[in-house]
Amino acid sequence: TLFVARHGQSETNNQRLVTGQLDPSLTAKGVEQSHQLARLLASEPLAAVYTSALARTKQTASPTARMHGLESICLPELNEIRMGVLQGRHRDERDPEAAALWQQWQDAMWRYCVPGAESFAELHQRVAKALARILTQHQGETVLIVGHSATNRILLGTLLALPKEQWPGLRPSNKTLHRVTLCDERPAQH
Repeated sequence: TLFVARHGQSETNNQRLVTGQLDPSLTAKGVEQSHQLARLLASEPLAAVYTSALARTKQTASPTARMHGLESICLPELNEIRMGVLQGRHRDERDPEAAALWQQWQDAMWRYCVPGAESFAELHQRVAKALARILTQHQGETVLIVGHSATNRILLGTLLALPKEQWPGLRPSNKTLHRVTLCDERPAQH
């Protein structure tokens, strides 16, 4: 069983900035979300907790890992997508150029790459490697992965065996926890 969560609200989320691989901390709300996650998973038999190398995932996972007597395992392959010229910019009317680039990417993630950014296909390759490693190391166990918006699209799309063209439409928020149970190599979401 895999639990997939997005990090709690970060300072850049709160300001409606494109974060990408910037490394902001959680807001007070994000810290509370991390404690809510720990409470939700208190009775689950977690064998491992995985995060990206970015502070917001580590901070989100920390209360859960502590509660279970675990150390979070940091995998840089789970880092958020690198967003090139958009990182640190507003994705709304405050920055019309950035808003236009953001919308192009939202509309065609598999086909459009923001200047200086990592492509969605490149993100898919590195996240898929991390997921394969996690699945191999934890067969028959329960694991939590705390990721990011784009990272979790890849994780959920892969685990649920969805057609790739549906993955961009997944909208993992920092208010949801996904539970995926793999049965006979066929994923099932609860």
